[in-house]
Amino acid sequence: MDIMQSILESRRPEAEAKSPAPAAQNAPGDGLLSRWIPAENPSKPRKSNTYHPVILKLELLSQGLKVSPEAQAQMGKTLKLDHAVGAVGKHALDIILDPGKVYVGVPVGAAVSEHLTDATPFTLEVDNGKYFIGKKPAVLRDNGRWECVDEGAKAEKLMSVTIPPYPHYYDLHTSRGHPMRSIMPIAGDFGGATIFPHCHYFGRFVDDYRHTECRFCGIDENLESGRDIFPKRPDDFLETVAEARKYPYFRHGPVFAGGTTPPPDRGAKAHAKFLRPLKDAFPDNWLRLTIAPPEEERYIDMLFEAGADLVGFNYEIFDPQLFAKMCPGKVRDIEKGRPGHAHYDRMLTYMVQTFGRGHSSANLIAGLEPAQSTVDGLVHLTLMGAIPTIFVFVPLKGTTLEDQKPPSIREMIYIYANLKETTEQFGGDTYCAGCNRMLINTKYYDGMQPTMPTITEDDLRFAGLPTEDLHVAPRVPHVLTLKY
Repeated sequence: MDIMQSILESRRPEAEAKSPAPAAQNAPGDGLLSRWIPAENPSKPRKSNTYHPVILKLELLSQGLKVSPEAQAQMGKTLKLDHAVGAVGKHALDIILDPGKVYVGVPVGAAVSEHLTDATPFTLEVDNGKYFIGKKPAVLRDNGRWECVDEGAKAEKLMSVTIPPYPHYYDLHTSRGHPMRSIMPIAGDFGGATIFPHCHYFGRFVDDYRHTECRFCGIDENLESGRDIFPKRPDDFLETVAEARKYPYFRHGPVFAGGTTPPPDRGAKAHAKFLRPLKDAFPDNWLRLTIAPPEEERYIDMLFEAGADLVGFNYEIFDPQLFAKMCPGKVRDIEKGRPGHAHYDRMLTYMVQTFGRGHSSANLIAGLEPAQSTVDGLVHLTLMGAIPTIFVFVPLKGTTLEDQKPPSIREMIYIYANLKETTEQFGGDTYCAGCNRMLINTKYYDGMQPTMPTITEDDLRFAGLPTEDLHVAPRVPHVLTLKY
């Protein structure tokens, strides 16, 4: 049995969680450890007195929040606008959980299906001018989701938060007259952007590919609604980045994502033309992008030669059959009709071997397949040397999956625990703290911690969540709700 198969088999949901070995007895005076009782000891659980910020982040990505009238009244122009570009825009409210400075892109905004916040107990409140996340009385249902049981109750304060101020450059225009907020809106600590707000799989380039789009993607909706502008030119980005660098919460960008163009390069040539002037003008500016795998390795070389620091692919779903069902255009075009990710893996392996670890990534979307399948995928990617980036599914209006729920907090805890264990065991990275705003991947921004924070059984008990989810995939039903 090879190492990949061994790891996957050991993490199947039917595998029993191993009980920790008995702790060694320390002699009196051996120090702090002699007085510390492991949370995993069921007879003497260590009591936590604070809500874990990573747990709260995952809960907010799963069920969103409702903004209290008082908080809504105070926001005014202190918040960035709900402005979607490309497939971006589904996390329009950025908040920073003060403990650890954990970035969260809360799934709200014009593009997001309203049902996401149904029954959520989480609220954004304000007290004496200070924002905080509150939680109303709730019960954890069998589907792994919280259900508020008293909408009229006062929310219990969980954690103070910071809301980044309105970026000054949103009110400015490029020399070509484009609003800078449409060129590169702030997302966490970076600027998000698209070059092409069109996608091959919506039939925008070849009519025969119409209706083969990924069933969860909202890029065409953003284009049709006018939330994204086209065409854009390198000068638009140069001028916008120059202004954005004056904004205290901006660290790097643009981070390019968007629609796929036809083969053979699938957008690599166009992106290279934008990357080169940006890297020349701002050499310290970290540039990453997400495109579809090109047909040939030379297009990967082109991107890195143009100044890309990291290139990622939307792997989407690890399960081959679900991937074919949810992303028919990608399987037909990139994999030549064969379900799976063989060509993705070829290009990822090439990047790792040529440019080293830390310069390639692949996105999986939690919630579109059972949690164990997502875990199998992140193990696979980590062993290849790519950065596994685990996005949380968000239902978008006008898409086939607009009625689908995001993954439950219980599923995300299981994925998080396995992501942390796998990447640490095999030396994998999990992205930077600000870029993780809408991912299960999480790092503390406070001090730029190199690894993901630990979630203990005690942390889960304090939050009212089952402890076994750290070890065994939760037995919650996984059902895909397709509109058509």
